[in-house]
Order: sequence, then structure tokens, then C-alpha cells
Amino acid sequence: MVWVNSLVFLLVGTASAAIISERQPPTRVVDKRAPTCTPKAGGSGSVDDVPAIQSAIASCPSGTIVIPSGTTYYINSAFSFEGCSGCTLQVEGTLKVASDTDYWNGKRSIFLMSGITGAKVYSSTGSGVIDGNGQNAYDRFADDSSYNRPTLWYITGSKNIIIQNLRFKNAPNVFHSVTGGSSNVQYLDIKLSATSKSSNRPKNTDGWNVGASTYVTISGATVVNDDDCVALKPGANYATVTDITCTGSHGISVGSLGNKHGATDTVQNVIIDRATMIDSTKAAGIKLYPAGADHGTAVVKNVTFQNFAVQNSDYAFQIQSCYNEDSSYCSSAPSTAQLSDIAVKNFSGTTSSKYSPTVANINCPAAGTCGVAMSGMTVKPASGTARYLCANTPSSPGVTCSSGASG
Repeated sequence: MVWVNSLVFLLVGTASAAIISERQPPTRVVDKRAPTCTPKAGGSGSVDDVPAIQSAIASCPSGTIVIPSGTTYYINSAFSFEGCSGCTLQVEGTLKVASDTDYWNGKRSIFLMSGITGAKVYSSTGSGVIDGNGQNAYDRFADDSSYNRPTLWYITGSKNIIIQNLRFKNAPNVFHSVTGGSSNVQYLDIKLSATSKSSNRPKNTDGWNVGASTYVTISGATVVNDDDCVALKPGANYATVTDITCTGSHGISVGSLGNKHGATDTVQNVIIDRATMIDSTKAAGIKLYPAGADHGTAVVKNVTFQNFAVQNSDYAFQIQSCYNEDSSYCSSAPSTAQLSDIAVKNFSGTTSSKYSPTVANINCPAAGTCGVAMSGMTVKPASGTARYLCANTPSSPGVTCSSGASG
């Protein structure tokens, strides 16, 4: 797996540079037939099924734990995969998270894989659901922005993980994070959706935050959310995203990077291929903080965005080098980020009317470098002739530039 991914990137680089209740004792495991364990569901939202499932993992640490079709298991407390060593969690029913916002306040995650070597979480039928039950979190966060919501599924310091053919819905915050030096993590044929029943949007429901890790693969995903569809965070290395459809998102982003003073954030060796971006604020882009006493810098190298189909997204492509600051601050402390071997290729479709006829806003670091090459850009605006706003770009970026880039 590592050799194959390394070869892919070598070629790419060469070619284009419920209320928390009494916990049940962890003994409710029935139908145990090594190596398969089926935890017995409590049958009510007032019963926490986490101890039973974790007991099943302890009984079948390298076997299969089955969540049967037609059953709901209530996740009323933080769930850890501790003890799993090559285990498989087969979810054909539903894992439903409690909606008690007081309990979850300040928790890092709901489902945690920390220091796990070898695990698979999947559905053989595609009927398995992990329900984050995030409506109460959306409503509370709308009233109190300090409310600290957990990530739904957090992987750190783990390797050889597969998550496949599952539906994740209504995460209270980010759906998936992978970080802490994790490696060889695959997300295959995943459906994510975050929708609110009130006027309060499901904010910050990133599909994936890929941080300090190597060889993370996301393939065959369908995402409906209200933030980044996929965000490549500091430390992401050898990440691959293919055959993804994102609706209503902030796009597929590198960043944000360079926020912390004195730090250099690096993202490298990334390929995003065959993406359909619908009703997004941008289809793809890079988000960079400026420099100065408040921020650091960034290195982004060998990143390819290719074969994007744009449907009613505000920008097809965007580089922001004044992220989350105003123009006065950025004029006095421009970004020093170093961008090299960034390829943006074969974008088609039509942008929204919001910035028409502008289809891209490319504001490269004024005090850094901007090794960006664009080709095969056939995106059309809602009206008029496609315009590319540029600042601090190479003399021949591959498109005809107009002045006026910002952000």
C-alpha cells in the first residue's frame, strides 16, 4: 500500500509537480462465537450501550463485533476502541449519539481511535448509520459560540484503519479527523450529511480534517455539509482524495495554514482527482494566514487539484493569503508562505452568479512564493466571459489574469 501510494505521488510530482444515564455493566455480550461477538442492545435511549460494545471489543480484540440490522445502539458516553487489535466493527444497524450537550461539552471526540493498529469499521449492505444527533449542538452553538463541540470520529496515532460503506449523519462538529502521526487510513464509499431542522445552520461540520498523517485515502465519498468538504491541515502528507461529490460546502481546501506565531505549517504530496462541487463557496483552494506577530508561515508543495466539475459554486479556485485578517493588517504583514508545484488542471462547469464573471480569485503571498500552474480551465461564469483575478502570481500562470485579487 505504501509503495503504491509512493509511486502515485512520484508520478504526479513528475508530471505536474439523549440523556446520559446509568451505565450498564460491561458484561452484556451474547452470541459469542469466536471470532464474532454481538453486544446486546439495551433497547432504550436511557441505556448507554457503549459499555456493552466495548466489552465486545475486549472479548473479540481481533475478531468481528456485529451491530445487527434493524437495531439501534445508544452512544451516551465517549466511545474508545482501546483493546482493538485488528478488530472489525460491522455496523448494519444504527449507532445513535446522545443529544446531551452538557455531557459532550469539551469532549475531544465521540468515537476515538487512539494508538490502534489495524481496525475496520464497515457495513456489508450499506445500511449502517452513525448518527451524531447534532441538532441540539447546532442550536446551542448558535446561542453560545464558546460551546465546545466534539468531533464525531477522531483517529490519532493509529495505522492500518479502514472505514467503509457507511453513512454518517448530523455530526455536532467535524465529522472525521485524522492526525497524530496516523498512517494508512482509508475512507471508502462514505456518505456524510449534516442538515438542521431549525434556522440554525450545522456550522463547522467539516467532512474531513486531515492533519499530521501519511497515506490517508478518501475515495467514493458523498458529502452534504456546511464547512470544508475536505480540509488538508498542517502535517498532511501523501493524502489522496478521489471520486468525491460535495454539496453546500466551503470546498476542498488546503488549510488554513500559518495561524500560530513562530510555526511553519506544511502540507505536501496531495492529489485531489475527480471532484464534483455543487453549491460551494469555492470548488478548491488554499487558505493562508498573513505573517506578523500574530501568525506564522506555511509551506505547500506538490499539490494537484484536477478534474473538477463545478456546479453553481461561487469560485472554481481560490488562494487566500490574508485569511481571517483585514487588508490593513495584511498590507503591513503579508504572508511569507512558500507555494511550489501546485497544479490546477481540467476544471469545467459553471460558477454561480455571486462574483460573475469572475471564476477564480488567486491572491498569492506577497512576501512568499507562488508556484502555481493552471491548465485546461474551461469553467464558465453564469454570465459574461470568464475572468481570473490575480495578485503576486507567476508571470505565466496558465490563465489570463486581471488585477484585483483579494482575500
